[in-house]
Parts: sequence; structure tokens; C-alpha cells
Amino acid sequence: MKTETIKPKNFHPSFNHSVEITEQAFNLLKGNDEKSWKDYGSNELTEWSIYINEGVKLMSLCNFLSGVTQYYVQDINA
Repeated sequence: MKTETIKPKNFHPSFNHSVEITEQAFNLLKGNDEKSWKDYGSNELTEWSIYINEGVKLMSLCNFLSGVTQYYVQDINA
């Protein structure tokens, strides 16, 4: 039986020990997003996607209020 985790409405992904990177660096590290995409989430202010590729965890975070998308990288061993 598959169990489903229900995320609270104000859930934010844990992305401690991460570094903001450029969109170009993010796209290079992400590679083929069909293989590296792992999770998606959103709330009333933001939406984010999580990718894991080549030993790094990546996150794109879009802020609806400012219209800005930020990109982060985190070492899986961090």
C-alpha cells in the first residue's frame, strides 16, 4: 500500500547549506529534467522544483509577488 505525505499549506522545502547560482549554471547542472526532476511544491507565495543530478541537489524557486526565479545548488553530502 502506497502512503502519501500531505504537506501543510505553508510548507517550505528544506534547503540548508545551499548556494544561489545563475540560471545558466542551474541548467547545465540539471541536465535532462525528465531524469533529474524529483519533487514540486507550491504555496500562495512561491513554487519550487527539486532536481538531483551528478551528485548535487538543485532547486528553482519562483516568487509570485516579485516575479523573480532564483536557483540554488546543494551538495547531497551537505
